[in-house]
Amino acid sequence: MSEEKVFSIEELTQAIRKAAEAEVVVEFEYPYIPGLYFNIAYASKHLLQQILDGAKENYFNPKTRMQEERTNSAKFNRLAARQLVRGWRGLTVKSLKSLIVGLSTSASDNTEIPYSEELAYALMDASLDFQNWVVSVATDVSNFSGIAQTKAEQYENLE
Repeated sequence: MSEEKVFSIEELTQAIRKAAEAEVVVEFEYPYIPGLYFNIAYASKHLLQQILDGAKENYFNPKTRMQEERTNSAKFNRLAARQLVRGWRGLTVKSLKSLIVGLSTSASDNTEIPYSEELAYALMDASLDFQNWVVSVATDVSNFSGIAQTKAEQYENLE
């Protein structure tokens, strides 16, 4: 017979708060370009709210003659790139051309592109597919939890 550890509500509450503040970064392969990996940080409720709050702006609506609040997509992309995209490997000019329609550059297709926050922002701002993928991955707790099955196992078990 094993003894269960006794804990207090206060201790558990503190552990939950500490876990919510912890930064968890996991490497994910971009599903549309084999060999391209991004380090994505988990967007906890608190972090996502910070990003959304930072992207809000007030503007005067001439139709209603009132101040209104809206989300500035450029601010959102800048904050999300800074907070969620923490690095990459395998990003080449060729893969960049797949992400950004119409991209033209004199660099060789095989040139590997080092991570920079500014380039992460440019990717978030220029590619809706990339932006959606990053936010989707970052907000899915099962991608960062050791408890959940892998995505591949979940899809195999649907049959």
